Formats: sequence, C-alpha cells, structure tokens
Amino acid sequence: MSYLVLARKYRPKRFSELVGQPHVARTLLNGLRQGRVAHAYLFSGPRGVGKTTTARLLARAINCLHPLDGEPCGKCPPCTSIGEGRALDVIEIDAASNTGVDDIRQLREGINYVPVECRAKVYIIDEVHMLSINAFNALLKTLEEPPEHAYFYLATTAPQKVPATILSRCQRFDFRRVSTAEIRAHLEFICKSEQLPFDQEALEIVARRADGSVRDSLSIADQVIAFAGGRLLKQDAIEAVGEVRLDLYFKALDLVESRDLAQAFALDEELSSSGADPQDFLVGLQNHLIQVLHTKTLGAGKMDVPQDSRSEFTQFAARLTEADLIRLLQYCAAAEVDMRRNFNPRIRLQLLLLKFASFDQSVVLGDLIRRLESKTISSEPPTASAKPQKSSTSSLPGSRKSQNVEPLPATAPATAPSASSPNTASDAELLSRVQSAWSEICAAVSKEHNSRARMLQLGGYPTAFRNRVLTVNFAKSFDLDAVRGCIPSLQKELVPLVGEVQVGLALGPIPQSSSDEESENDPVLNLLKERLDAKPIN
Repeated sequence: MSYLVLARKYRPKRFSELVGQPHVARTLLNGLRQGRVAHAYLFSGPRGVGKTTTARLLARAINCLHPLDGEPCGKCPPCTSIGEGRALDVIEIDAASNTGVDDIRQLREGINYVPVECRAKVYIIDEVHMLSINAFNALLKTLEEPPEHAYFYLATTAPQKVPATILSRCQRFDFRRVSTAEIRAHLEFICKSEQLPFDQEALEIVARRADGSVRDSLSIADQVIAFAGGRLLKQDAIEAVGEVRLDLYFKALDLVESRDLAQAFALDEELSSSGADPQDFLVGLQNHLIQVLHTKTLGAGKMDVPQDSRSEFTQFAARLTEADLIRLLQYCAAAEVDMRRNFNPRIRLQLLLLKFASFDQSVVLGDLIRRLESKTISSEPPTASAKPQKSSTSSLPGSRKSQNVEPLPATAPATAPSASSPNTASDAELLSRVQSAWSEICAAVSKEHNSRARMLQLGGYPTAFRNRVLTVNFAKSFDLDAVRGCIPSLQKELVPLVGEVQVGLALGPIPQSSSDEESENDPVLNLLKERLDAKPIN
C-alpha cells in the first residue's frame, strides 16, 4: 500500500478534532443537535485551516444514520463512502477550473434529481471566488431557494471577491489563522501517535514555518521526517527547511546599540554561509520586531514565544523604545519593497543591517526636559539664601533673559526704589520699566496663554511708549497674529507697573542680541546641540 501523507492521514473525522476553530465547531454542532442546519454556508479563511475539511464533516453529519450528539459516527455506509470520497451525492467542484456559466448550468440541472444513496445531496464549491460574474448570477436563484434535499457549502480564501448577493444568501464562518502553540500541540500528538523521536525545538520551528496553516505544518513535518530518516529533531528541522536561527535576529537588534559596522558585515556573512534566504530573513526579522514590541506593551507572559527565549525578548524590549521599534519596522518594510525590485537581494539586506548599525535612537523631548528640570532642582542648595535673584542683565533695556527668574509680584514694579509714580513718570521712563520687566510680564501672561505668551516673549519686544500707548514690535507677522488673543491679559499685567495703557502691535525690528543670548543660555537647546548634534535653523 502506498504511503499516506500526514495531512491526509490525520484529517479530522469529527468536529472535536478541528484544530484552532472552536467557534466554528461549536456553532455547527449546536445546529446539528437542534436540527437547525442552513442550506448554504460560506467558509472563509487562510489556506490549510480546515475549510474543506469542515464542509466534508458537515456532509457526513447530515447524512449519518447514527449520529452521536451531532457528530458523525464514522461507521455507517454514508459516513464511510463520504470519507473515502466515493459518495455519488457529495459533489466537490473546483471553482478555479470550472469558472464558467455553463458549469453552473450543469449544476442546476442535476440538483433537481433526488439523492441516490444518501439523505441529502451536498455541493462543495472550493475557491468559490474564482467563479465568473455570470456564473455567480446563474447560481443566485438556486442558492437562495434550493430543493429540500440540496445543501451548498462554499469555501474561499478571498471572501472580499465574493459578490454581496452571494454572501447575503449564506451563513458565513471566518476561520482564523491557527496559533503556533496549537499547531505545536497538534504536531506533538501526531509524533506520539506515530512513535517518532522528536524535541520541542523542532516542533516550534515547524509550527512557526507553517504560518498558521495546519496542513502546511504537516507537510513540513513530513519533509523533515523524510530528511532525518524517521525523526523530528531541531538540527534536522533547521537543515531541512532552511530555518533562520533565533539568535541571528537578536544579533541584528544588537547592532542598534553596538553601532558596529564590522559586526553588521559579520552578521551578513554568517547569514550567507548558513544558506539563509535574504527575503526569508527579512520576513522573520519583521515578525521578531513585532514580537519584541508586543513583549514591551503586553509583557512576555502574553506572547506566543519560546519559553527559553522570553528573557531575551524582555531584555530587548527594555532596551528599545516603542518609537525605535516602529522605525526599525519601517526600515524593514522599505527594504522588503526594494528587494522585490532588485536582482541582488543580499545588497539590500546589507544596507538594512548597516542602517541598524548606524541607527540613532529616539529622544523624547518631554523626558529630556523633565530630566533637565530634576537636575536643576537637585543642584540648588537647600538654603533660603539661594533663592534665584533677578539677573543684572535683566535690568538693562533690551534684555529678555528669563532663566531662573521668578515672576515679580503685581506690586513689585510700583514699589521699586527710586521709581516715579506712573502718573508722573515720563514716557521714556515707563518704557524702560516695561523693557526691564518684560520677561516677568510675559511669564504672568503665560498662566492664561501658555504658547501665545511664549511667542510674545520670544517674537516681540516693547519699543515705544507714547500717549498711554505701548507699542510692541514683532519681526514676523505670524507671531504678531498669534498673540492678539492675549492682549487683554497683557494690559492687565501692565497696570501695576505703568497704569492703564493700550497695547499696539506692529511689524518692525526688535533687538537681536537678547534673543540670541537667551538661546545660548537655554539648557534644553544646549543639551539637544550636545547630544544630537542639532543646529538651530532660526
């Protein structure tokens, strides 16, 4: 007798044996138990997850003479003939090769004949999305109102290509991609049933290579067993399917911190000598980055990763930020597109590894400012005499330095020594007062208008005082328009200093030395220049 491959030998014979589709099995079993079986079902999902197998199981269940709580008995003549594929009343149609309207017409002509040996006549149409538009239209009426003895089970990997008129006439079941853990458990059961030597690492490699397909996993397992001579071990699986070792992906992520170009070339050479396909490595690297990102956000306990590698995933998740991982994924996505257009994918892979080795990790500006603030606070002496005093340069006209300067109380300008009353002081003296306290005035306005007051301080400067009107010049019209909303608050803050005044805005020159001095003394800008080699552009 010829050898029967594992995918056919271990095809589920009961709904309870379906791998990774409990929602489908439960719904169909309850329908069978209650006698609520629809005349048309649409099974959609990726390859190798049990769509056609479920259709065959359902055909056996509705024709079974001795069902066991909805499950087919597997022993009666209908169950036996359907399982062996020789039942005349179960017609399987491959829509990929029978796409025309004539094929559907033949189906419509034969559907009116009663079953020959079973209770019901079942039509299983595989890859139904391949039918032509005319064929779909010819199927509509029959699918909506079939004879009492007829059932339609449609299977497809592309439900979006099935017309809505067909979808509305069927009950739809979406088969999900089977998890690596479920495939691994299924492979372990088969290896024990076949009495094959195996190890968990080999099962993990095969399960991940299958990419959610149970049928693919059994085909790969068959290949490895034939290669190894009747066993399923880690090294055999790596050699047979060309699996990239997990440690190579971690080495690629090590490049981000080591920033060693020589190490990038060494990793490329190691991949080449091991026979790894660049595109396979790139796909695996993207999956690896996704797993690290999941580990960072969800924790290693909720991830489907090997148990012995969870500590490494946790370490890399702690060393890289979410922004870094997303940028690395974008590099990989761009490299994948380039590989498809390039005749030498290895060069594209080398370029990607070099990008990893020259990767600049993200700096969150908010965290940087908080670290600077905490450093400033911790460096201040705890004595009362160390309170920040008004800088000597802030008393000069035209100065706008604001570091370590607390806003003055509302009465401070009026009680300043040797200052005249606002009613008796000259316009020049009042202008000098406003210029000297401009930083404090803007700081007080910022309590109500944070960003606008910042633009008022950096982009504007008082240049004239005449007839109770204070003129504030702006070098840019954008800054001038942005601060119009905070004029009432500015006039309010000026009352204790110069009395009630009107504020006028104008485009004109402002002193540049004060703004340049402020930028040079800004600790955030200085740290950005030092750490990121940043340069101010304005």
